Amino acid sequence: MASLPITMKKKSCAWLCVLPLILGLLSAGVSSAPSEPNKPCPLEGIEITGGSFQVLKDGQFLEYTCPPGYYPYPMKIRNCKPWGSWSILQTRTKKIVKKAECRAIQCPGPEDFENGDFWPRKRFYNISEQISFHCYDGYNLRGSVNRTCQSTGRWDGHTTICDNGAGYCQDPGIPIGTRKAGRQYRLEDSVTYDCGQGLTLQGSQKRTCMEDGSWSGTEPSCRDSFMYDTPEEVSAAFISSLTETIEGADAEDGYSPGGQQNRKIVLDPAGSMNIYLVLDASDSIGKNNFTGAKKCLSSLIDKVASYGVEPRYAVVTYATEAKAVVKLSDRESSNADWVKQELDKIKYSDHRLKAGTNTKKALTMLYEMMILQESKNDINWNKTRHVIVLMTDGNYNMGGDPVAAIEQIREFLDIGKNRKNPRENYLDVYVFGIGPLVDQEKINALASKKDGERHVFKVKDMEDLENVFFLMIDESKALSLCGIAWGRHKSGRHEAQPWHVSINVIRPSAGKESCKGAVVSEYYVLTAAHCFNVDDQAHNVKVDAGGVQNREVESVYFHPDYDINRKKAEGIAEFYDYDIALVKLKKKFTFTKDLRPICLPCTEPTTRALRLPLSTTCQQQEKELLPEKNVKALFVFEDKNNLMQKEVYIKNGEMKASCERDALKAPGYEKVRDLSDVVTPRFLCTGGSDPQADPNTCKGDSGGPLIIHKKSRFIQVGVISWGVVDVCKRPNRAIPSHARDFHINLFQVLPWLREKLKDEDLAFL
Repeated sequence: MASLPITMKKKSCAWLCVLPLILGLLSAGVSSAPSEPNKPCPLEGIEITGGSFQVLKDGQFLEYTCPPGYYPYPMKIRNCKPWGSWSILQTRTKKIVKKAECRAIQCPGPEDFENGDFWPRKRFYNISEQISFHCYDGYNLRGSVNRTCQSTGRWDGHTTICDNGAGYCQDPGIPIGTRKAGRQYRLEDSVTYDCGQGLTLQGSQKRTCMEDGSWSGTEPSCRDSFMYDTPEEVSAAFISSLTETIEGADAEDGYSPGGQQNRKIVLDPAGSMNIYLVLDASDSIGKNNFTGAKKCLSSLIDKVASYGVEPRYAVVTYATEAKAVVKLSDRESSNADWVKQELDKIKYSDHRLKAGTNTKKALTMLYEMMILQESKNDINWNKTRHVIVLMTDGNYNMGGDPVAAIEQIREFLDIGKNRKNPRENYLDVYVFGIGPLVDQEKINALASKKDGERHVFKVKDMEDLENVFFLMIDESKALSLCGIAWGRHKSGRHEAQPWHVSINVIRPSAGKESCKGAVVSEYYVLTAAHCFNVDDQAHNVKVDAGGVQNREVESVYFHPDYDINRKKAEGIAEFYDYDIALVKLKKKFTFTKDLRPICLPCTEPTTRALRLPLSTTCQQQEKELLPEKNVKALFVFEDKNNLMQKEVYIKNGEMKASCERDALKAPGYEKVRDLSDVVTPRFLCTGGSDPQADPNTCKGDSGGPLIIHKKSRFIQVGVISWGVVDVCKRPNRAIPSHARDFHINLFQVLPWLREKLKDEDLAFL
C-alpha cells in the first residue's frame, strides 16, 4: 500500500444488538354478530351508483363494492335491523344520504402549514396529483419537498416541516389532513392535533417535548374509512418497530442517565421477554380467518426462533370467554416448537357455544399472567419486556372497554409513572384491524404510541394479513440484518463490530502492509484503494474477519477514476479522489452474530433499518443520514487487538469549508494553491476541536468505515482515506486543531457500487 504523508483511518463501533423479537397477532372482523333479525331486510332500493353490493352473514350485513380508484359513499357496510330495515345511509358528520354512490378516492389537502407555503392549494387532490412545498427565508425544510397523492388516498413521502431550529425540540410539523394547536417547542411544551370533518385520527393526539429533544408519542395521521395499509407498508413498519424493540440496550435497565431513553432491551438471560399472541375466535371472525391467523402466528414464532431468541410465550383465544392455550408459567413456554404444537391444536369450534366478543377479558387474562409471574420472585421481572399483538376490528359487545385492561397492565408494570424513567420501552401493544368494519378510533386507543414507530394497522382482509407475515418472514424483502452488532464488553459497554475486517498485503520485497475494511455482502469487503499497489497479486492479499484469519482473495477492484499519481506533474505527490476498492473473497462469508454486513446507503435494507417508508429515495436517505450540519459519526480504532469506538463529527454544514481548508496543512500539500486540487466533492471531513475535540484516525486505519449510528443500526457513509496529521506518530504531543481526516463519501460513488455489487442481492434504490 502506498505510504501517505497523510494519515489513515479506522473505525470502531460498540454495541450490543440483541436482535429480534417479534410477536403476535390476532383477530379479524367485528365483535360478535348481532342476534338473528326478526324480519329479513329487503333487497330493493339499496343499490349503489357505480358499484355493486353483496349480502353477508345470512342477510345480517350489506357490503358495497366499488371499482379501483373509487370508494363507497357514505359507508361500506350496512346492517339489518331487527325490525327489517337497513341502517340508514349516514356520513360521519351525521348527514343522511338518500342513495349510496361510488366516489373517486382523493387525498385530503393540508389544513394548515407553518413558516412556508405550498402549491396548488386545494381542499382535495386527485390520485397522482402532486403538491409542492417551500419554506420562508430563515427556515430549513425537513421532509419531502414534493408529495404525490396515492391510490390509497394517502400521500407519499414524509411530513414537510419548515423549522428554524429555535426550539428545544424540533418542530413536530403538521401532517397533511391534521390541525395542530401549540407553536412553542420548549422543554415540556405540548402540541395537540385533530382532524378535519369525516377523518379519524390515528397516532397521538397530544405530544410533549421531552428531555432528550424528541417528542412523546407517534406522529398522527388522519384517515378516511376507505383507507387501508398495504401488506408492504405494514410489514416494513411492523418489522422495523419490533426490531427496535429488541435490538440491544445501552444501559442494563434500558435507561441511561443523561435523560435519553433507549427503546431497546437485552434478551439475556433467555425469557427476559414475554410475547403474548391473542386470537379472536368470536362468531364474526369465521373459521377461515381464524385458520389464517394461526398460520401467521406459526410463521412468526419460527422467525423469532431463527435468531436464537427464547422469549416466554402466551397464547390466548377469546370470544365470550378467554382461554389460555399457552401460559407464561408453562414449563415449555420458551420452547418454540412446543408452542407451535399447542397452537396447532386450537380449533375455531372451541368457542362455538359462547361466541360473543369480550376483548377486555382476554387482556385481563394477560394481566393475571403477569401478576403470577411477578409473584414468583422472578429476578428478571423488572427487566422483562412485554409485547402484545392483538388483531381485532376494535368492536366489542361484552366486558366493557378493553382500554381499561391496557391501563391496568401499564399501572402494574410501572409504565409512565416516573417522568425521568417512564419505562415505556417495557410494553408494546400492536393492534391489527382487519376488514371493512374496523373502528379506527377504538383500535388506535388500544395501541402503543412511540416516537418514530407504528403500533396500529388497518388491513383490508385476511389475505392481506397473511401477505404481511409472508413478507416479514421473507428476510430478503422484509428484514435486512445489516448493521446489527451483538456482544458486550466486559466493562459493560457494547463493543462489537461484526463487519470489521483486517486486510493484509504481503509484498516479498517490502514486508506486510495492513488496512481495514467492512463486510458489505457475502463475498465483498469495502476498503480504500490506496491500500494496494498496482503490482499486488490477489494471492498475496489476505482477509481476517469473524475470528478467521487469512481468508483467500479472488480479486481486488478499484474505482476506475482512482489514480494516486494523477497530479504528480502538478507537484501533488498523492491524490486520493475516488480512493475506494472492493475485495472479493474466494469463499463467501457465513454470517453469524459475530460476522455480518454493515448497512450501505441507498439500499432497501437501510431504508428498513432507518424505519423509513418503502417509497424513500436515495436522496431522502442522504438527507436523513447526512443533513447539512455537524453529523455525529464514529470509526473503529484497533489497539492491541481490542476494537474501540471513537466518536467524531462530520462537518457537513457551516464548518465544512474550514474543515476542508485545513487539508492544505498536510505534509506535501503546503504549496497547493487551489483547495479543489486535493479536496473534491467525494470527501467527508472530520476532526478539529469544534464543536468538540474529535479523535483522529491513524495510518493503519485506512479503508475502515465511517459510520452513522441511527435507529439502533450502523450504516456506513464513508471509507477512511487520508488525514492531515498522523497523531499516532506523536502520541505525547498536543493535537493541533487542523488535524483533519478525509473519507470517501459513499453517496458520491454509488454508480460504481451498484455495478460491482449488482449480483449481491443488496437491493440498491
